[in-house]
Amino acid sequence: MLSMKSVLTGIALTSSLLVSSGAIAQQSASINVQGQGAIAVTPDAYSVTFILEEQGETVAKLNQHLSGELDAVVKFLLSQGIKEEDIQSMQVQLNPRYENTTTGREQNGFVLSREVQITHSEISSYDKIIDGVLGRGVDRIQQFEFVASGQSNAYEQALIAAVGDAKARAALLAKELGVKVGDVVAISESGGNMPVPVMRAKAFAEDMSASMPGQQQINARVNVTFSIEQ
Repeated sequence: MLSMKSVLTGIALTSSLLVSSGAIAQQSASINVQGQGAIAVTPDAYSVTFILEEQGETVAKLNQHLSGELDAVVKFLLSQGIKEEDIQSMQVQLNPRYENTTTGREQNGFVLSREVQITHSEISSYDKIIDGVLGRGVDRIQQFEFVASGQSNAYEQALIAAVGDAKARAALLAKELGVKVGDVVAISESGGNMPVPVMRAKAFAEDMSASMPGQQQINARVNVTFSIEQ
């Protein structure tokens, strides 16, 4: 014969299981959708990164040569109307240089490189700027891209559009299922624009002569989970 304590314990366990089952059922009654938004912008500037590089045995001499080339490049850029605040040249890299010899791979000096990144609003001047810096010690172009000054605002608009798209998708699914969309359970961003491909200097000089910036798509995506009202 069961004692009163055992009966009460059994009732408590049963109630706990029912509450847990109810919580699981409530949690599973949801709709998860991905919303996408895109805003078209017209680039009104360009950004380009130049690389200056020197190789040799002593860091002091490498830095001296590189500083002279950097000074010539910066003076040229300023003479072309590019503002000081639109020129960044603080990125420096120093790496050992190795050579294959009969006794194995040995270090032979160093490679010192420096990045110069600029942003300029006169899009039509990019060819003159590139020709000028290549003649003043720049070894290669690491990246070139057309940019829009209002890109941050455009992304916010794309994000709002992505949320609206998620709402519309959830409403469509709910309608087909014969249920109603409830409150938002969770929301997160799931990505944005893909990076612009890097171009090599020679290919850039040959292929970009007749290029126009056109329009760019600013994309945003969100994942949203809605509860379902039966």
